[in-house]
Amino acid sequence: MADAAKQFTQQAGRAVAVRRRDAHGTKSKLLQAALRAFTTQGYEASSTRNIETTAGVKRGLISYHFGTKQALWEAVADHIMQVAERELSAAVRGAADADTDARARLRHFVKAYVFFCARHPELHRLMIQEGNTHDWRLDWLLERSVRGWYVEVCRLFDEALLLGVAPAMNAHHFYYILTGAATLMFANAAEAQALGQQNPLDARSVAEHADALANLFLSGESQ
Repeated sequence: MADAAKQFTQQAGRAVAVRRRDAHGTKSKLLQAALRAFTTQGYEASSTRNIETTAGVKRGLISYHFGTKQALWEAVADHIMQVAERELSAAVRGAADADTDARARLRHFVKAYVFFCARHPELHRLMIQEGNTHDWRLDWLLERSVRGWYVEVCRLFDEALLLGVAPAMNAHHFYYILTGAATLMFANAAEAQALGQQNPLDARSVAEHADALANLFLSGESQ
């Protein structure tokens, strides 16, 4: 009897583990499909039915795992922002540790930001979708991460400007010039490849773009 009970318990445990693994896999598929939909079609044009079809899962599983379309969007956006916070915080720390020279710090940061944008073009696509209208989604993004990131970038630039190693401009303009220049080639990768006959996401291309942008902001000087 004891052996039978032990075997039953083990089988039940394995069944629970399988269900949890399957549920995790389903949620992951839904998040990836929703990410593609929200960043290319926008929130309003993205239907839960099409997201489930793209994910290859049964109808109704968005409701089961997330509850609502809004909750699904928030889960997708939160995932992107977690990645951004982790990697961009590392870029800022790396800039602070790079050198005592403000020019070297700014250069390090700009290059690290370009590499981040190449790894995660979906973040820029999401901001393009949501930055057109001031509604609950934009407020959510601003308060979740974007406003804090904006303040940090402006602080870093103002420090370099004060020391005379950054171009003469307002930090607000620097933020948007940097963001546009660092992201557009990767967010529009198909266009960039068609025009330049080179995969913009190739490691060499990304490195060249990072150097070019850093040189542009630092009077063409390289280190």
